[in-house]
Amino acid sequence: MTSSAITLFPQTPAGLTRGAFSDASRRPTFALYTLGCKVNQYDSHQISRMLTQRGFRRVEFREVADLYVIDTCTVTAEADRKSRKAAGRARRNNADAVVAVTGCAAAYAADQFQRVAPDALILNNARKFELPDLAIQRLNEQDNWAQKYAVLRAQIGSEPMPIATRERAVLKIQDGCNHKCSYCIIPTVRGASVVKSRDAVVAEARILVAEGARELTVTGVSMSDWGSAERGVRSAESRGRNAELCSLLRAISTIEGLERVRVSSLDPADVDDEFLQTIAATPKICPHIHLALQAGSATTLRRMRRRYTPEMFLKAARRWREIRPDGGLTTDIIVGFPGETPEDFEESMNLARGAKFSAIHVFPYSPRAGTAAADLPDHVAPMEQARRVDELLALAKNLSRDYAAQFLKNDSGILIEKIEDDFAEGLTPHYVKARVCLNQKFQQGDIVNFRAQSWNGAELEGKEIEGALRELRT
Repeated sequence: MTSSAITLFPQTPAGLTRGAFSDASRRPTFALYTLGCKVNQYDSHQISRMLTQRGFRRVEFREVADLYVIDTCTVTAEADRKSRKAAGRARRNNADAVVAVTGCAAAYAADQFQRVAPDALILNNARKFELPDLAIQRLNEQDNWAQKYAVLRAQIGSEPMPIATRERAVLKIQDGCNHKCSYCIIPTVRGASVVKSRDAVVAEARILVAEGARELTVTGVSMSDWGSAERGVRSAESRGRNAELCSLLRAISTIEGLERVRVSSLDPADVDDEFLQTIAATPKICPHIHLALQAGSATTLRRMRRRYTPEMFLKAARRWREIRPDGGLTTDIIVGFPGETPEDFEESMNLARGAKFSAIHVFPYSPRAGTAAADLPDHVAPMEQARRVDELLALAKNLSRDYAAQFLKNDSGILIEKIEDDFAEGLTPHYVKARVCLNQKFQQGDIVNFRAQSWNGAELEGKEIEGALRELRT
């Protein structure tokens, strides 16, 4: 693990005269399609910012664009398939466009995209932020494009152009991974663990809030690497393994204008009491944690090369319930890992019941060439794997219902992400989806207080509380 100056916001080259540019319809366009994790969401946002600074205008992926950017995922075979499908769709949308493919699937199997879009610009994660300039070079090869773009750049100049941030934004503090879980290709496609400095993280957080973010999700591939490894010293506030990370989260939560902080997944092996206490007790930090279980069987966890036991995981889950009884606890579980017996699977089911997860993301095991698990014997038959997936999904649905029941008839708030007719959709602080009937006019990014009346199987439904104070975006 190393400290690295991960680029905050890559800047455009200097040297052009800044001037007015009023006709947005003349600007070149780009469309962006992102798959996978929150780290990818962060990376895509930075690519979007870089293209906007260079004078591009973003359009929907279904529209005709000059440039299509696909930020891919390769965690499963299904993610690969979706990534290839997006590349093919881009080529059908506009045969003359530049198609640029980056992300983990591009690093894992570039040839699969060359078959779908033979002339695509394919960049691995290490070159991801070179994409805007390399794509422009490709576009410059088209007739008259370079001349038109030179005029545009002379008009818009080269200074950073702020882009509006959605009501929620992702803040990446770390990338890469040094662990070697037997099923995971991420260390290969993202490289060794690197971290941002504290100053860079806080500065970027302030920029995102200034651009409109009401909520920040702090994320990383192996987020518990952030902290003492960056400086080699523990915080004076505490001597726990997550002391520096907790200090950073508290600092972010004090930023003026920021309403909520969410914390992305932490490896269960790295959870300590200070981390749980910080999430539970810091006012602006949402009472929700995500701990990826992956399997509830000790035998399967050993074959996965995970760094904890079922007992360690359950201890952390129960401690979280002691500290914050209403706190959300979500997880990932892989079903049908090589060698998983019916008894192993039942142990995963029992642990899920014991942990009382608020939501479970279920993944059927998908072999990744180049990982140790791909060569393991005793792969689970597809039909049996599908049966186990269905059984776990049914349990997950019941656990989500049971967790949501505590909020019925209670007041809560959602950060609006979508409005249709007189209904708003968003997330509660506890990471529960909600659908609210509105009595007043709101916009995305507002926080609406509501009273939950029912659970529809996927989200809370309720009504806005009359006369409740609205927290409006400024």
